[in-house]
Amino acid sequence: MRKLIFIGTVLFSVAVQSCSKDNCFDSSACNYDPEGDMSIYQAVAGNGDPSPVCEYGNNSQGRTHWYQDSDGDGLGIYDVSIYQCDQPLGYVANDHDADLVVDPKQRAIVTYVGSTSSFLCGAYGAPTKIHMEQTYGSDVVLLNVQYNDLISPLGSFGSEFGSVFLSSISNTVVPQVYFSAANYAMVNRSLTVSQSENNNAADTAINACLSSTLEVGIAAKAIKVGNCITVFTLSKFYEALGEHYIGIYLLEDGVMAIQQNSLTGPAISSHENVIRSAATYENRLGVQSIGSSFSVNQIVSGKNYLYIPEDTGVNANLQVAVVIFKSNQAYGISNAVIVDVN
Repeated sequence: MRKLIFIGTVLFSVAVQSCSKDNCFDSSACNYDPEGDMSIYQAVAGNGDPSPVCEYGNNSQGRTHWYQDSDGDGLGIYDVSIYQCDQPLGYVANDHDADLVVDPKQRAIVTYVGSTSSFLCGAYGAPTKIHMEQTYGSDVVLLNVQYNDLISPLGSFGSEFGSVFLSSISNTVVPQVYFSAANYAMVNRSLTVSQSENNNAADTAINACLSSTLEVGIAAKAIKVGNCITVFTLSKFYEALGEHYIGIYLLEDGVMAIQQNSLTGPAISSHENVIRSAATYENRLGVQSIGSSFSVNQIVSGKNYLYIPEDTGVNANLQVAVVIFKSNQAYGISNAVIVDVN
């Protein structure tokens, strides 16, 4: 049997714990205590207001929303969840697990800034874009930015996004094509009246982007419900790096508009990969920080929302581009991926 001094210490500790009352009489609260001191509860609450001695979860039912983490990676499954005050075993407080796997691939990010009013865009821009996509497939992420035209008038997100790139080279003449990758200084090309020259310039820049050293890999999933798209992202850092940003963009294929064309004259044409909206409008690039520093092999998950603008066409023509930036500038693009909207 233990000595009295130790027994006394233990008993004192237990007594303190058992006599400590939360004095919360709200049964929806996580620290509901029907045996507390009602007079203290009433005094603290005052005038019928919710008592500050009560502790609530993150929803109106007074419970925290927990998501099942079946694989132990710290990410919860967004469609398997429960409400509970205390964290249950096998559950976490985020819903970022979308069964994503990061492909360690460096892609070439091509930002094409054009306009329906440009004769060069109609004659040489569209064929150049087709050449890049047919030649390189998913190795190229094409962001088609319509600037101050019938599709994206001034004030629209597309025009604002394009203006950042045009300002970076102090040139508002379109078309301009920008090529970006993690360890490749962004270059821009103006299209000429020679299709072979345009294609060759694109090939040179894209191959240089694809051979640059990978820093960040990215995976994504986009799920549409009504006019809202939920975008899950997973980024993996392969080097120790400083602050990075993410841009999440809604793209639309098959946008029909009258396009000027120096070879054939104006005609109704289909425009693909048109930037329509972003997950944030905090700045003209639509980017937000995902952290100030990252270690080697660090993985960062995210969940964002895109709203489908009223002027978009068929929902089946929608895609989402997720772009990682090394800085919140046009020249800061590091890597990207395009995914279909499910």
